[in-house]
Amino acid sequence: MFFSFCKRQIYTRVGTRVLPTAQCFSFLQNYAIIIPVAVRYVSRIASNEHSFTVSYLINTCGFSPESALLVSKKTHFETPEKPDSVISFFKSHGFSQTHIRNIIKRRPRLLLFNPKKALLPKLRFFYSKRISRSELARILSLNPHVLEFDLDNRIVPSFNFFKEVTHSDDHRVFIVYKNFSSVLTRDLKPVFSPNLAILREYGVPESFVRTHLVIRPRMFAENHDKFRRTAEEVKKMGFDPLRQLFLIALQALLEISKSSWEKKSNVFKQCGWTDEDVVSAFEKYPRCMILSEHNITATMNFYVKTMGFKSSYIATHPALLSYSVERRLIPRYSVLQALLSKGLIDKFSASSLVCSEKLFLQRFVTSFEDPYLLKLYEEKRGLS
Repeated sequence: MFFSFCKRQIYTRVGTRVLPTAQCFSFLQNYAIIIPVAVRYVSRIASNEHSFTVSYLINTCGFSPESALLVSKKTHFETPEKPDSVISFFKSHGFSQTHIRNIIKRRPRLLLFNPKKALLPKLRFFYSKRISRSELARILSLNPHVLEFDLDNRIVPSFNFFKEVTHSDDHRVFIVYKNFSSVLTRDLKPVFSPNLAILREYGVPESFVRTHLVIRPRMFAENHDKFRRTAEEVKKMGFDPLRQLFLIALQALLEISKSSWEKKSNVFKQCGWTDEDVVSAFEKYPRCMILSEHNITATMNFYVKTMGFKSSYIATHPALLSYSVERRLIPRYSVLQALLSKGLIDKFSASSLVCSEKLFLQRFVTSFEDPYLLKLYEEKRGLS
């Protein structure tokens, strides 16, 4: 009777809270000692429907209770036969426990698939394209979306189209898929073709287009009208379609909205730039407007406040904004400061920040035969 009362007063149905009545408050006060029992009982009622699924995900797949509960909301089974067969299938193809757990976390429905009919033909297709088992396991654990699609009607035609339009080898298609699943899960021909036609009208070299299709495929999947308007805007800004910067600027303007442009412009202006500086920097290095506001602020502050560069210098050399504060600027600046303090160099320029890793080590670390410099550099990069 007690459990029936609490269930009726606290929940109208599983998982739906309602405010307790005055009668319920009085009752709960009188029976405060056994309230936890009631709460645990109600919790068991709420989770009973997915209890087997949750237990299986924890005990067989290694999920935490919290993650298992989230995954169980997207798939449900009451016996282990189907999920066991799927897990055994992946293991037989060299997938590790971590690979399998990541796949299930991202695409829980795969646990209910028939491995021989729905999964094996796809893996055989991928193997036929000379992708190794280890690399396939890594790629699919990061993005298993393709496994939910039909092989003959979607994956094969999509694969062939992207390979043809980019002149890429088989391996490259899978590398692109890892970050842009539409390459193998969507019919991109009616989306890509009219956008590519615009670029041909403008005379953009095919080699440039193919390169950007591989490294930035998402931009070509934009709405056709938006793509055309943006391409026209880029051309009016003075970008030459015969140069790579045209496509880089096109990508930048496709990715950011007008409000985002204004917000980032304001960040630059807070650092001392003018509107003209912002436009000039974009013309030289369009990717500066793709950076996040936080990234812009952190990088500008490091150059100006820590390294002593003038804000106007960064405006005329905006490619400096592309470098990571943590991974490049701090490690290199720390070494340069150490050299200055030891009197081993008189000064340094921005070229020490933009040169290759190999050249920087040769010029500022190994050439001085001081173990401390290499230790300092590796510590700042988090390598030691």
